Amino acid sequence: MAFGRIFLAWGAVTAWLVAWAYVEPRVAGNRTGRSVGAPAWLAGEALLLALFAALWFGSLGAGGWWLLFLLLGALMAWPVRTVRDAARIARVAVAGGLLAWTLHG
Repeated sequence: MAFGRIFLAWGAVTAWLVAWAYVEPRVAGNRTGRSVGAPAWLAGEALLLALFAALWFGSLGAGGWWLLFLLLGALMAWPVRTVRDAARIARVAVAGGLLAWTLHG
């Protein structure tokens, strides 16, 4: 898998996670948003997701990516107690879709 595709996937997922971080609190009624240092943390999360997806698409397979990222999102948001927790699962699933689109074609 080409490094350029991984870099593109990382950028797309970073943009998605940063957009989510600024929109989600406003939709939930919290107008303060995240701290200034959050985009760096989100870029790190996006990098780990991109590397995980590159491993999945490069060696293990391509089918069932949606289930893989739903389960990963559920693990990250566990225990799911509120609608906000369920939305965080969707956040990772959409990131997985972006990764599938950029890495797998």
